[in-house]
Amino acid sequence: MRILVVDDSKATLEIVRRSLEGFGYRHLSIRKTNNPIDALSIIGQWQPHILLTDWNMPELSGIALIKAIRKKKLDTQIGMITTIEEPQQLEQALQAGADFVLSKPFDDEQLYEKLLPLVQGVEQSEIILDEIEELSEGLALPNLSQLEKSLIKLTSAELSINTIKPQIFDESKLPCIMAVFEDSETQKVRSVALLDIYAACILAKSNPNVTNGHIQRVIKSKRPSKYVMETSQEILQKAAVVFLDHQSRKSLRLKNANFIDQSFPKLESLYKTSANKRLDISLQIQPLAQGRITIIGF
Repeated sequence: MRILVVDDSKATLEIVRRSLEGFGYRHLSIRKTNNPIDALSIIGQWQPHILLTDWNMPELSGIALIKAIRKKKLDTQIGMITTIEEPQQLEQALQAGADFVLSKPFDDEQLYEKLLPLVQGVEQSEIILDEIEELSEGLALPNLSQLEKSLIKLTSAELSINTIKPQIFDESKLPCIMAVFEDSETQKVRSVALLDIYAACILAKSNPNVTNGHIQRVIKSKRPSKYVMETSQEILQKAAVVFLDHQSRKSLRLKNANFIDQSFPKLESLYKTSANKRLDISLQIQPLAQGRITIIGF
């Protein structure tokens, strides 16, 4: 997720940056500028998902910046962070196109609450509401509703699962956990699941040792802890029952689950698998960032 912060105060830029990095957003990329004119150029080239802007700035006000963005009909969502507190002026910012206004000074919780609907909007934009492409016959892929029931039972009733657009390989796919499922009799690999580190943390949330603070540390380090790795692996092992070999009608079993932090040709090729041979899903437990899993059948 790309967030651009615009404020003529370098201190505010740094405060907002630290806050954002502490929220555990998935694959967060932050850019900062104290020049709103430069911000317009950055927005055009970088296309941030979210813009956070001050109101009173030299050369171009936050209101003028918002109007310029809305005039271009960009998908960027906008929050204004300002010292202004007059109700009429705050309403002016909303009418200009701001999605929220937050008054300075603020704490992390206030910023997080204001940002939550915008972040959810960015993540929900990838959810497929229509039926997914019909899957090829004979693939060892789980039934989506059965997988959802299994994961909810194994993790939390608060878990929500949605189908998302087929993911492509890029730097955001690392690190990940690669889970390999095999036929228990022939030991032939029939399915592979690729979990980003957010998905692994969500699965591991059922472990009482995996608190939200623990998850934030894991995401910041980009390395799963012993608890996250072991718990997510245990859940994948139990969920293998819904991975069915359509010929033998028997469930697959988890062969192994490995942490991957560097790309290799086979990994990249898995993300090129056609849409009718894979399932791409998102996992969510509030207030954690959305996790994503790609499951390929063979």
